[in-house]
Amino acid sequence: MDYRRRLVAAAQIVISSDRRANSCPPLDPTELGVSAVLKPHQLEGVSWLIRRYELGVNVILGDEMGLGKTLQAISFLNYLKIHNISPGPFLVLCPLSITDGWMSEFTKFCPNLKVLQYVGNKGHRCNLRRLMHGQIQKQYALCNGQLLFSFDVLLTTYDVALLDKDFLSQVPWHFAIIDEAQRLKNSSSVLYTVLEQEYIIPRCLLMTGTPIQNNLSELWALLHFCMPSVFGTPQQFVFIFKDAGDSLTGQNSGRMDEHFKILKHVLKAFMLRRTKALLVESGTLILPPLTEITVLVPFVPLQRKVYMSILKRELPTLISFSNGAYSHQSFKNIVVQLRKVCSHPYLFSGIEPEPYEEGEHLVQASGKLIVLDQLLGNLHAKRHRVLLFAQMTRTLDILQDFLELRKYTYERLDGSVRAEERFAAIRSFGLKPTEDSINPDSISGAFVFLISTRAGGVGLNLVAADTVIFYEQDWNPQVDKQALQRAHRIGQMNHVLSINLVTQRMIDEVIMRRAERKLHLSISVMGPNVEFDKAGKDDGIEAGDMGSLILGLQVFDPIGSHDNSLSPEIMAELTEMSDKVVHMRDHLPSDKDDRSFEISSTDFLGARGSDVKKGSYNNFGLGIDETSYSSWIEKLKEASKSTQGSAEDVERRRCLSNEMHFKSKAAKEKAEEKKLAKWEALGYHSLAIKEPDSIMESDVISDAGSVQFVYGDCTKPNEIRPSEPAIIFSCVDNSGNWGRGGMFTALSNLSASVPDIYHGASEFEDLHMGDVHLIKLNDYEKDICDAPLWVALAVVQSYNPRRKVPRSNISMDDLEKCLLKASLSAAQNSASIHMPRIGYQDGSQRSEWYTIERLLCKYASIYGVNMYIYYFRRGEF
Repeated sequence: MDYRRRLVAAAQIVISSDRRANSCPPLDPTELGVSAVLKPHQLEGVSWLIRRYELGVNVILGDEMGLGKTLQAISFLNYLKIHNISPGPFLVLCPLSITDGWMSEFTKFCPNLKVLQYVGNKGHRCNLRRLMHGQIQKQYALCNGQLLFSFDVLLTTYDVALLDKDFLSQVPWHFAIIDEAQRLKNSSSVLYTVLEQEYIIPRCLLMTGTPIQNNLSELWALLHFCMPSVFGTPQQFVFIFKDAGDSLTGQNSGRMDEHFKILKHVLKAFMLRRTKALLVESGTLILPPLTEITVLVPFVPLQRKVYMSILKRELPTLISFSNGAYSHQSFKNIVVQLRKVCSHPYLFSGIEPEPYEEGEHLVQASGKLIVLDQLLGNLHAKRHRVLLFAQMTRTLDILQDFLELRKYTYERLDGSVRAEERFAAIRSFGLKPTEDSINPDSISGAFVFLISTRAGGVGLNLVAADTVIFYEQDWNPQVDKQALQRAHRIGQMNHVLSINLVTQRMIDEVIMRRAERKLHLSISVMGPNVEFDKAGKDDGIEAGDMGSLILGLQVFDPIGSHDNSLSPEIMAELTEMSDKVVHMRDHLPSDKDDRSFEISSTDFLGARGSDVKKGSYNNFGLGIDETSYSSWIEKLKEASKSTQGSAEDVERRRCLSNEMHFKSKAAKEKAEEKKLAKWEALGYHSLAIKEPDSIMESDVISDAGSVQFVYGDCTKPNEIRPSEPAIIFSCVDNSGNWGRGGMFTALSNLSASVPDIYHGASEFEDLHMGDVHLIKLNDYEKDICDAPLWVALAVVQSYNPRRKVPRSNISMDDLEKCLLKASLSAAQNSASIHMPRIGYQDGSQRSEWYTIERLLCKYASIYGVNMYIYYFRRGEF
């Protein structure tokens, strides 16, 4: 039997069982043994899973996000258990951020199933394994050799499944559920290979809200994982259904009908897919309306200036495109940098004005942030709650600074947040807000949930929010659609508003139009209820799309106003746009449940509906071709020449500065020689880092170095970066008195040489404000660690016993000097820097931490150093 007939025959056998089941009584909800009242489509889904299980078929539950796949899966497992169809144990794999959600639903709806949440650090998991092993041995002896487990369900993550595969793969899992199964779309991945070849899981269920991939090989991977004997090799599958796959790009559309019908027939047998639109239309499901608004935000002068600086810098590369040369990576880097400008210019080192002070400049530097500021003000006043999504961690940092500036309450979730903190943030945001009895206008509970799209865009239930704002868009529009479903799902009681902030006439809009065209093509070919993951891969721009993005750069006019002031006209535009969005939420026509609108700075006469929007993006690419691109390059060249005249003035100022620097340097060297001669006579050797001869100039588009926030003990950097050189950065005063508690005790325990060297420096009058004493612990403690380890004592506080408070606050000027020296030393030694979260203790001012954080980012970027900031865990809820 050839491959196609085999697939059709297998599908026919499965579908025939559905026809026979139609004559049987429907499943009684009480047979499931769960406390939840399942909705009709959920009950139908559980019935479908039971029928497939009885046939011996592994399948995909591909319901759209927000339709309760987790509850269906839990009900199915409980059915297997209470009816003695399968004794277990069962395995559930899911992303880290939603393990707590799974655990909550097991506890709430199915308390009879014993669930072991197998997550946590290495030591905790080791203790769990010891406990499991002891219980198994005990049960084995009591039950005459029968292998029994103390749990029914083991809940863990993909990463833990790989880390602890030697243990977990030995368990004979009777059934496995893999949530967010798009992780298995690459059949060559380590996760796919380990689960398929090493784990004992003959029966399984894959769950994903985006089951159909643009790449047929990825669709095959999911189907093959379920039924390898049926779906054969990827080459066979792709060969048979190539025409159906080509239809997504508009190729061979006349030949695809037959193969596409076969593909739909096969998928019907092995995948259950329902969408909210279909269920609402059929009356099976009632959901509140969803309104989607794209706000095309004008850029502010600073954004234009930085955008132009990047285009000028990359002019040779852009010219090479018009000459036929093509480097995918080079153009991708340009696009990424331009996207950062659209979000906020402060994403680049050296743009934010110094001295670093918290203030309105943070908001006024970005058109998006001005609009966001006004939107959140209106939403907060009306007591709405918001999910705020962004792509980059540094963007989240800026948004967090903004929320602090406005004193809005918030939670944050991104890839760097550990499991315990993720769960606490999700639980905190899910709490029902309560009014302050003293001040009725005050609402407890977080107003904004700040989320990284990739870290928190799948699997979470966040119906406490009724507004979703995308500050940055994912390359793949389906990722943002998934993120939107965190709020628009079963359990949501309010009208949901989705706001997409896009910078107009810049690369942001080009990328958005590209995504619209692709999504429109998919819908026109496949229908509105089938969603395709257009990107396929997580690496962003496909090679075939890069050309259209580069051509699209010409929507930006390089010859325009260079005024760096934020004019009243721009502010009036942005204010009017924000007011329009909020007005649309409360004054929409009631003839449709799902609506899409677009607002731009040139469109205030009325909201444009979805038909108009389709026309706008269909016409967007007209006139954008290689000829017009060449004309645009000439305009860019002309704009670039206008800034060259000031180069001579810059050079003259630089020469004058160098002359003054050399004179100052000579005087310092003479004084230094005299001091060193005295110390040498007394046998003292200073460990203070010398002043650098010059400070490296930061590159406006540098991405080197990073500042990351972690939990733990900063005196144990090997726990974060094992076997790597590290510098522990600690602040001290110039008193010469070593303190007690906190960092003082931790450093003393690390090595007695640290306080001894500090005391010695004081004795020889070598503790000056701005000094950094760099102590290499490996020279004093031979067994301290494998990699080089230093302690940097930064003298940033003065001490005067005559003052009411003898020890001063941290001097920001001296802290900056110390960070410069420590960063330079870290770069020279290929080391990372580890420090406590200085300047953020209870009672300290927020503005102090704002300045410190900006200084950290500045020198991490200049010297390409990774800095790790340690802070305490929050209390349990």
